[in-house]
Amino acid sequence: MAFIAAVIFFLGCAASLKAADTSFDCPSTDNYQQPHKFGPYTAQLLPGHKPQGKQRFEFRCLGTITPPGGVRKLIAKDWTLTIDPISGTDVNGDGKPDLIFDGHTSGARCCYEYWIAGLSKLPRLEKQIRSELPISFEKTENGVLISIPEAAFQYFLLPAEQSVTPNVILKLEGSTLKDVSAQNQSEYDDLIAKAKAQLAPADLEKFHNSRYNDKLFSDQLPTVRLVLTIVLNYLYSGREAQAWQAFQEMWPPTDQSRAKSIILERRGRGVLSELGLPAQR
Repeated sequence: MAFIAAVIFFLGCAASLKAADTSFDCPSTDNYQQPHKFGPYTAQLLPGHKPQGKQRFEFRCLGTITPPGGVRKLIAKDWTLTIDPISGTDVNGDGKPDLIFDGHTSGARCCYEYWIAGLSKLPRLEKQIRSELPISFEKTENGVLISIPEAAFQYFLLPAEQSVTPNVILKLEGSTLKDVSAQNQSEYDDLIAKAKAQLAPADLEKFHNSRYNDKLFSDQLPTVRLVLTIVLNYLYSGREAQAWQAFQEMWPPTDQSRAKSIILERRGRGVLSELGLPAQR
């Protein structure tokens, strides 16, 4: 079992690194140094440099912004970089456009990184966010929403490619992140409704009567995924009572204590904790 888990973990990491290496402009895309104009501002990706006496790059890519008539300013530095398509939009609600550099650390150092910079007279970094999974930015009538998948639930009862990683939905106000997941429940309701529609009564009854110690639910992974989708999306959209009611109705009674404690533990060390934000109640 340990060997199989190790193989699944390795394959999941390899897939993540491949995605990161192929979706970023610097340094793999031809002409990645071409300047990008955002009004009078110029954003540019540039090659990194090797520290004196070192054999390898500390950072392969640099993200810079040059204000009109000003001096180029370094904003981001990472193993790979690109300019996010939402750049030029007011991301933090101050009425001015912002620019986002997306990066990835590559290798065993994990993560996706995002630099949100204000295009002011002197371009400044408003916020830097790090995540184990890719973040998405969506422009809505109520401002830009930032969706971060909850990486703490990777490999929880499921292989990496089937993991249920509910989104934490945030807004950036100035330089402060606010959790607005509960104000955007429709984003979660679509996933909940789809999972409920796919959950066959016979499969749910079989799962409810199962014992974790028998086969670790390994013979019922599609059902486990649908149930987790319902429970975790209720939980992460601020509807804790509905989450635990659904959990109690669907999860095997003999495993509820163990599974609930793990869910709470993983949520407690997840995205909100990493960002220093309080969990929704």
